[in-house]
Amino acid sequence: MSSAIKTEVLLRGITRLCHFTPARNLVHIASSSDGVKSSRALRSDQSACFTATDTKRIDGYTGHISCSIEYPNAWYLSRAEANEPLFKDWVVLFVAPHYIWHPATRYCPRNAAANSGGQVVGSLSGFQSLFAQSIAGAYGKTNTRGSKHLTCSPTDDQAEVLVGTNITSSDILGVAVRDVVQAKNEIVRLRLAGIPRSPFQFIIAPTLFNKYELSRSIRAGKRPVELIYQGKP
Repeated sequence: MSSAIKTEVLLRGITRLCHFTPARNLVHIASSSDGVKSSRALRSDQSACFTATDTKRIDGYTGHISCSIEYPNAWYLSRAEANEPLFKDWVVLFVAPHYIWHPATRYCPRNAAANSGGQVVGSLSGFQSLFAQSIAGAYGKTNTRGSKHLTCSPTDDQAEVLVGTNITSSDILGVAVRDVVQAKNEIVRLRLAGIPRSPFQFIIAPTLFNKYELSRSIRAGKRPVELIYQGKP
């Protein structure tokens, strides 16, 4: 099954998973070989200073890490940001794609919280369901895949890939931020935390933080602009 899913991933031109998190978690991710952990692992680790994004996990998969294919679930990111009034800086982690075909990974064609995780499956057909022609989504809306829809992107913006293992820091391909100011701030924060040289490549990608613009781009077959930050803090 894993090799068949890998083949599908390559055929669709999928290059990464995305996982968004409060920017304050970058210090923990950078300083720990464990990288990103599931909410269950964080609760059992008394020394962890990492903050879980979704503490409720209505889907029931507390041992998995919520990710999305190629682009973030900007709709849920917007909701998560609204619930963090005191700390407004968030980042999107670009994760190596091999986690997509890991044996412990599960898939959901819409937000995994739907039906309390009842639509989450772990199979080739489950992965393929993310790219169905039409998918019944939130609020009774049916999401339809148009002819221009990016091949690498699921039909529903909120489709999820649930990674059943921790994501090592070495598998983080980049960190997307809103603008140059945030890129500089994140590098300074890491330096002040005792990490003199950032292990991450920062990417300026404002569209990834705008749910409306990102959705329109995906459906129009246009990849949002992403610029590697090459300046200094």
